[in-house]
Amino acid sequence: MSNEPTRLEMFLTRLAFLLCGKPVYQAFADRLPLDGGDQVLDFGCGMGTVAYYVAKKLPHGHLTCLEISDRWLNACRKTLRGYRNVSFLLCESPPLLASESFDVAYCHFVLHDISESELARVISALARALKPGGVLVFREPLNEAGKISLVKRLVEQNRLIPKDSRVTDVPLMGNALECVYIKE
Repeated sequence: MSNEPTRLEMFLTRLAFLLCGKPVYQAFADRLPLDGGDQVLDFGCGMGTVAYYVAKKLPHGHLTCLEISDRWLNACRKTLRGYRNVSFLLCESPPLLASESFDVAYCHFVLHDISESELARVISALARALKPGGVLVFREPLNEAGKISLVKRLVEQNRLIPKDSRVTDVPLMGNALECVYIKE
């Protein structure tokens, strides 16, 4: 299946998680607007590198880890095996998510990998899944400027309002753009 990562990709991701977990993934998780009781969606969770830190921040909330790859989702289950506030969802693209079911949805280095033809449907599904006042946060590599512009345009077309953005240097990954949008 083309959505499945190679063993090398999985190994390198695990290595990055072990060596740079705090400055890369925890730093991103720490900037998510969470109050501890949120319903949160990790869209494209991979092996759970960000989810590992987010789950700790939800003592009264719930984290849904969504992935199109069975191998990544199984790796995520292993990463988060100690948590009871997490569910795992293997989903085709675009995802079928309940309307207005999440307070926060985030994507970490995911959207640039989605084809332009599929991106409009994915962004629309994410926007629908957010509650009013819900927040969408994404971090994407800055060298994908064309794709980032498209993502931002699609997000705004789905009535999400830009709240914040910043460029950050991500260890091992280079410069990235982090954007925060709020659903009207």
